[in-house]
Amino acid sequence: MAAILLVRFKVADYDKWRETFEGHSDLRKSNGCTGTHIFRNAHDATEVVINLQWDSEENAQNALASDEIKAAMQESGMVGAPDVVFLEDGGRTAN
Repeated sequence: MAAILLVRFKVADYDKWRETFEGHSDLRKSNGCTGTHIFRNAHDATEVVINLQWDSEENAQNALASDEIKAAMQESGMVGAPDVVFLEDGGRTAN
């Protein structure tokens, strides 16, 4: 079953973080990530929220625990530990 992760964290430098994040797209894909959507806090440019879709919760859990992903997060300039939430799709509304 597909998994959705909502990840919230702070960065020291958004541009550096974004470049590093985009540079590791193959790493995410090889671990089962099927898509991402990035948001920035409108009132705090150092706060980032990402919606990541994975082919399975197991692959998402394994990716989060992998040394490669941990190293990429550290390289990106992420400040502190991310807040990670697994979500289920509750459907859409008309408005």
